[in-house]
Amino acid sequence: MKKFVKHAIILSAIFAFLFVIGLEITLAQQSFTYLGSVAGINMGAFSRGNISVKGDKGDIMNFAVGRKTVYIPSRLPGIGERVKVSYYF
Repeated sequence: MKKFVKHAIILSAIFAFLFVIGLEITLAQQSFTYLGSVAGINMGAFSRGNISVKGDKGDIMNFAVGRKTVYIPSRLPGIGERVKVSYYF
């Protein structure tokens, strides 16, 4: 019985530690939105690359395009099209 309690305490401590680490990682990813028009598209092999978006104030930001990228409507935007980019660090 003592062995079971000891293992249960150790297992509970490991679970609590992993839960806290997972919670911190989730909270660290803040979501941001950027509005502007497409200034350039650089696609590499397998549809990965980056999109340059020029904001309303004239600043240009580059965004990585990967397998988790979602386009609404489901097509790659053209140069000069207005876009809304949601991203996180």
